[in-house]
Amino acid sequence: MRLSKLGGLSKLIERLPKESKMKSMARRHQALSDPVRLRLLWALSIVDLCPCILKRIAELSDSKLSYHLNVLERAGLVSSRRTKNWMIYSITPRGTKALAECD
Repeated sequence: MRLSKLGGLSKLIERLPKESKMKSMARRHQALSDPVRLRLLWALSIVDLCPCILKRIAELSDSKLSYHLNVLERAGLVSSRRTKNWMIYSITPRGTKALAECD
């Protein structure tokens, strides 16, 4: 299709996603671009887990695990909840969809 058939540059720009959506998409793709985060996400797709187990799965220090989980949470791929003294992480529907698209 030619640009002129779309109605010109201004019409093309109107058809692009909004800036906020582009930023959200970029965060999600950035989160999925790291093998460690993919490993965490795959593990959480099987069962909800606490950081102590995720740390062993990913073979990370506490601070590095915290960083990676934060990236996944900001991208909306995982969520956390407090259960008494424990934090439990789980995959979100968006995370499940993202994994399905990666497979």
